[in-house]
Amino acid sequence: MSESPIEITITGKLSYSDEITISQAAQIIAFLNSADGAGARPGESRLDGSTAKKTSAKKVDSPRDALEVSGAQTNPEKIVALGAYVLQDGGDTFKAEDVKAQFRRARETAPGNFPRDLSAAISFGWIAEDDEAPGEFYLNGKIDGIFDGDFVFPKGGTAGSGRSRMGKKSTPRAKTAKTTKPDTLNDIEDFHSTMDGYASYSKMKSEKDRIIWIAVYMRDKHGRKGVTNKEIAWISDHIGTGIPSDNVAGAFNSAKGAGLLVRSTLDQSIKVTDEGVAHLASLTASKEG
Repeated sequence: MSESPIEITITGKLSYSDEITISQAAQIIAFLNSADGAGARPGESRLDGSTAKKTSAKKVDSPRDALEVSGAQTNPEKIVALGAYVLQDGGDTFKAEDVKAQFRRARETAPGNFPRDLSAAISFGWIAEDDEAPGEFYLNGKIDGIFDGDFVFPKGGTAGSGRSRMGKKSTPRAKTAKTTKPDTLNDIEDFHSTMDGYASYSKMKSEKDRIIWIAVYMRDKHGRKGVTNKEIAWISDHIGTGIPSDNVAGAFNSAKGAGLLVRSTLDQSIKVTDEGVAHLASLTASKEG
């Protein structure tokens, strides 16, 4: 049975009057109450056809509540929880300054080495830097439901986590179990963290440089023209500091933008460019200098 039409009138800078169905009226009212559609519930379609990002079905009233409800204990966890608090009223990204301000509002001591703890949150795959807006960060899917009351931070270790709210120094968690070796690497028995002519893998300080190192290593030592995301995640975890598979794309895009890496159009594998090799050589020279 069709819905009976009702008359709706909207006045303001623009005026609108028409007969519409009850469901259409409900959509319009919800749209107006959500500040141009930004307040659509996670997973629901907005009127413009896009879908709202899901971070949590619930909201918290203060930065302190964000820390308490999320269960954040370490500095990287607190950064993520306060970043989620900043984003809960709209917006897709936050800046470090935004989160530092929330530490003050929560009467919480800000991390003494904020960049280190922010990098830790990135390496754990909880947040990522926006490739199109350096210095701005967004939440990864692992953080969905952070304020729902039963959220548990995914495993990722606590390197550089500082002190917990209880004042006790946190104890590093056990290293995450290694990922399963991809079948495409079964023909290679040994992987090393050093190679002639370049600084060791352990000297690489960013995920971008670690991917470049692996691409050069696999090309020069094993004759592989390209490496896949899964191969990078496994190799990195096997020889040293692992690159979570969720982070490979972002690190690759950063290197691609600088002309250091490219992706094959045939098999989507990642290849190092001449500029990338020169970049790795320059890092080696700086380490030796």
